[in-house]
Amino acid sequence: AHASPFAHRPPRGGTTMAPQRWRSRSGAGALVCLIAGVPIGRFGAGSFAFSSASVPRRGVLGLGGVLGAAGGVGGGGGTAWAEDAPAPSGGTLHIKRVIAESGLEDWSYAEYEAMRDDEPRTKAYEAAIGKRLKGMQGGGTVVVDIGTGALALLAIMAAKAGATKVYAIEINPEAAQNARETVKKEKLDKIIEVITGDSMKVDLPEKVDLIVSELIGSIATQEGVEPIIKDAEKRFLKEAPGSSCPNMIPLCVQTLVAPIKYTEHRIMSFAAKRGVMSRGKAADGTLRPLRLRSKTKDLVFLSDPQVLESFEFCQPGATKAVEERSLRFDISKKKADDAKDFSGFAMWTRLVVDEENVVDVQTQKVTSHWAYVVALMDDKPIALVAPGTIELKGSVDYSAKPVRYTLEAELPV
Repeated sequence: AHASPFAHRPPRGGTTMAPQRWRSRSGAGALVCLIAGVPIGRFGAGSFAFSSASVPRRGVLGLGGVLGAAGGVGGGGGTAWAEDAPAPSGGTLHIKRVIAESGLEDWSYAEYEAMRDDEPRTKAYEAAIGKRLKGMQGGGTVVVDIGTGALALLAIMAAKAGATKVYAIEINPEAAQNARETVKKEKLDKIIEVITGDSMKVDLPEKVDLIVSELIGSIATQEGVEPIIKDAEKRFLKEAPGSSCPNMIPLCVQTLVAPIKYTEHRIMSFAAKRGVMSRGKAADGTLRPLRLRSKTKDLVFLSDPQVLESFEFCQPGATKAVEERSLRFDISKKKADDAKDFSGFAMWTRLVVDEENVVDVQTQKVTSHWAYVVALMDDKPIALVAPGTIELKGSVDYSAKPVRYTLEAELPV
């Protein structure tokens, strides 16, 4: 474990934006994630209508080739159609794609090591855990680490920061055994108890003062964090639900999204051989996305990112079963050449570990263990008109297994 906590600054490579506090109606402090200085709450309830009675459909476009079958290159079904636009500049193209992948949590030991070696993430957690436990000193402090992994990384941080007891829960038996061996090597086995099992089915012998976890995917909630944290807050915490901010690390996680040009899009049969396809299993009729390293040179961003989803660990019960958000991306004239090769949307994680430590995959200076997840909207690039505006309706169905992400776009063509 590293030992260099930050003092009133974000982790290296992270965004300089800090989360802010607001007062709920109950008076309890709650976290609001910020991006570009604008508070981001949960998705609005309103839906976005792409077509109207005054805009006739012109025809349906088939999505064949690499986007033709789940599990193939691009994978999965979708619908697309061109429409006459009321504006004189041209028409609009509607495309809908869905991502729903399983099997993403089966990590190898080497992948756990890559997570540990992701310095901005690891240092942010270490600083947050150290600060939080320092503030709790004065009696025995009990911690639970949900999804401790093969290295029991956060559990060991908590024990070294002064926790008197740490329960480290891990669903994978092999990873749990590796965690026990790691804890023993650190001579912390009298403090840390590794428990093999599903945290939603495990009963702890006592309530805890602090919940720590790293259940974050490259699409933030893709590993099923939402129901796990809801359950943990209700069953594990000493504090009553609704006031869990001081008792939860991290505080908030977001998925950011932006329209992109993927430079290898026209040669996908070659690019797919380079291991860019997601290793997850795509549900029938859904897209198999790309997963590109955070320092890839193969993405050109056509507009600034916006928030697709925002999950607050402080108030997990406030999240709806299906969350929706309507977004607009302005494509400037300067991006006109790149916009002729619009590929789809890149998604990535922004993690607010605590008030001082924020990790953003796009802005950190070193390679993140999290990837860009890229949804190609068709089997070939689409020529967009620039300047122009992309309308995107994004929805996240947390009740689905696996979690289901729908991207429905209206494109200026």
